[in-house]
Amino acid sequence: MSYIFKENLVSSSKYSIKCPYTMTPKYVVCHNTANDASAVNEISYMIGNNNSVSYHLAVDDTYVIQGIPFNRNAWHAGDGSSGLGNRYGIAVEICYSKSGGSKYTAAEENAVYVMARLLYQYDLGIDALKQHADFSAKNCPHRIRDEGRWNSVKSRVATVLNAIKNGQCSANLSSGTTTISSSDSPGESPSLPESNFTVKVICDELNIRKEASFTSQVVGTVKKGEVYTIVEVSNGLGRLKSGVGWISMGTDYVEKVTVDSSSTSTDSSSSFTVKVICNELNIRKEASFTSQVVGTVKKGDVYTIVEVSNGLGRLKSGAGWISMGTDYVEKVTTTSSSSSSGYQVKIVNCSVLNVRSGAGTSYPVVTTVKANEVYTIVDESNGFGKLKSGAGWISLSYTKKI
Repeated sequence: MSYIFKENLVSSSKYSIKCPYTMTPKYVVCHNTANDASAVNEISYMIGNNNSVSYHLAVDDTYVIQGIPFNRNAWHAGDGSSGLGNRYGIAVEICYSKSGGSKYTAAEENAVYVMARLLYQYDLGIDALKQHADFSAKNCPHRIRDEGRWNSVKSRVATVLNAIKNGQCSANLSSGTTTISSSDSPGESPSLPESNFTVKVICDELNIRKEASFTSQVVGTVKKGEVYTIVEVSNGLGRLKSGVGWISMGTDYVEKVTVDSSSTSTDSSSSFTVKVICNELNIRKEASFTSQVVGTVKKGDVYTIVEVSNGLGRLKSGAGWISMGTDYVEKVTTTSSSSSSGYQVKIVNCSVLNVRSGAGTSYPVVTTVKANEVYTIVDESNGFGKLKSGAGWISLSYTKKI
């Protein structure tokens, strides 16, 4: 995807109407046109009439057209002749916002790169990116605001801005490119690794999108503390190893982490143990947070994990996968007392404890044991102990070793 940049500047004879003041830009101001005209038509209409309404750029799915020089002000922000928006803001109008659809989606994506390049060109940070509504009481950019996506748009611009700074994206407004690569600038190392890497979600909830676009369909969410393997980066989003979709790589949403190698092996000899620290945690059929829920585990239960993928860990019992998010589980060190010689436990913290046919709460209850009774455990798995009698398995969270 790319755009074609063109200039169609207003005549200097109309500067007194359209852009009477010289300007050193301090802001980049995002607008929606609220109609379905193309960028070419928007600029042609603006420079052709004698109204005191003007804007620097119009962006659609194909073109970025400049109508006002960047060193002159424009009348776009509705905050008067001395307002900060009108006097110091570069106005970027995103076309086709009335009806939306694929043409608007493409226009918005082009505008993300345009706004990032303008911030970079004038040495402005992401906080200099503003909405029309920041300067006057107008619901603009209307489509972005009505859909509750301003923070998402701002994050996308920040991602592109960082990529420009890292040499992963052209800084040239007229280049027309709308991709982030690993090595656009020769001699500079890419900030993202060429092979798979792992990120941790640091916001409360983050959308999973079907395609590598912030306007693509949302197919699920991930939660704070969850850890995922990213296998590809495009347009500021990372593709999940599971294939479920793409999540934002914005630094307000994820951080790169180093994963303990013991948590990524499928070899049972490299397995590790976790304790559930939330009240209840879903067991999912596959290594995906949108996969079918097949059971639950409870606070205090301890489980052996034999594989980690997309922020979930596979239970040794084969019952399914649970989240490895630090808000849900914590890694624990188990003792070697689970040898074949067995050890004894006393039932505590409950009056009656279920005995299950397998090592997990998803297995059927075959009988019960009672408080203060003593049993010999000959095997451990997923926080459950196997009774020497062969009757079944009990949760070790409700026992005390004696």
